[in-house]
Formats: sequence, C-alpha cells, structure tokens
Amino acid sequence: MVFGPKPRLFLPYLNFTITTVALVFQTTVLYPWHHELDAEFRLMKKEFGQVRDEFNSVKAEQRETLREFHEVKLRRIDQLEEKLASRGYRWFW
Repeated sequence: MVFGPKPRLFLPYLNFTITTVALVFQTTVLYPWHHELDAEFRLMKKEFGQVRDEFNSVKAEQRETLREFHEVKLRRIDQLEEKLASRGYRWFW
C-alpha cells in the first residue's frame, strides 16, 4: 500500500473529520437552502397558475371573437348565395 504504518493510524481520524464537516455543511447550509427553494417553488407554482388562468381567459375571449366572426362569415355567404340565386346562377349544381 502507498501509506506506511504511521499515516494509517491517522486515516480513521481524517475520515471522521471529513464526515463531520460534511454533516455540519448539510445541516447548516443545505437543509435551510432546501426550505428556501421549496418556498420559491411554491411561489413560482402560484404565479404560473395565475398566468395560466389569464391565458385561459384570453383564450376564451378569442374563442368568442372567432365564433362571432364565423357567424358573420356564414351570414355573408348566405347573402351571397341568395344574391346569386336571384340572378339565376346555380350554386354547387
């Protein structure tokens, strides 16, 4: 092995020190950061819900506008068919 007998004696203490530092880092830095991220994700989800609702309301307004346009278009086609029929033109036959 690379290490001699003396460094092998200190290896468990080094391992314990690294493990302890990692545990302290997780409990003091990462765990509170997890709660902060969770709060931000909840806020983002709420904002997304509001944007989705606004989009759906705009989409409903657009559907209504398109429906009205379609009805106007159908009435105009009927008027044109009546005008053509009155002049003697046959439509579709």
